[in-house]
Amino acid sequence: MSLQACANLVARADPERFAAAMAAPLAARAVLLPVYAASIEVARAPWLTQEPMIAEMRLQWWRDVFEEIEAGTPRKHEVVDALAPILGPKGAEALDAMVLARRWDIYKEGFTTTADLLAHVRTITLGPMLVALEALDDLPEDLSALHAHATQLGLARFLRGVPDLIARKTPVWAEDQKLHIYRELCIQALDMTGEFIPSPALIETAHCRRTLGFVRKNPGAVEIGAIPEFRIGAALARGWWAWRCE
Repeated sequence: MSLQACANLVARADPERFAAAMAAPLAARAVLLPVYAASIEVARAPWLTQEPMIAEMRLQWWRDVFEEIEAGTPRKHEVVDALAPILGPKGAEALDAMVLARRWDIYKEGFTTTADLLAHVRTITLGPMLVALEALDDLPEDLSALHAHATQLGLARFLRGVPDLIARKTPVWAEDQKLHIYRELCIQALDMTGEFIPSPALIETAHCRRTLGFVRKNPGAVEIGAIPEFRIGAALARGWWAWRCE
């Protein structure tokens, strides 16, 4: 039942990742859905309160969860029940780093450099990606390609979320925002290269390069929420292995 709860949560909160999970082989869904569900729960934890101390406590709850899973004493929770059997040591470490990166959502201090923002989105995206790869026994020895994929996907997801940050009065930059910075971010992320990793954990990266390519040419689309939806669609009938970052 906990896996179904994870599926329901991901379907409601992140349809794009739900589509990626549903495009994966059946056995892989039992890995992807709990990982994506945990990522959603961590992402929304800082936004459930205006009190920084309470938000810190909510994030610490998840740090404790990952530590308990590693110790073999997971607490009862519908997402934790499904996550515990698949979470390995490298994945637990990556998820802990993801939680720490989410503290940015509490204090809402704008980034000062493009490198800082790219490192932030990479850490957030790398967590669930690494957990899934480790659980599926697809983790490559050389993680440089994985870092490239995580950076590109993380930036694509972040750019789509900028209008919501603006609505919440959360500054993206420490200084006045310049549209050319969005173009520069995309150029830097697209310059990162790495071998394609043939794993269901990478299905969600199918359109990230296409999204970044669009923003590179149309940086003004970011703040008004005009980035096209490049959805995972009928072409997945060819099989998840046919997808690449376009």
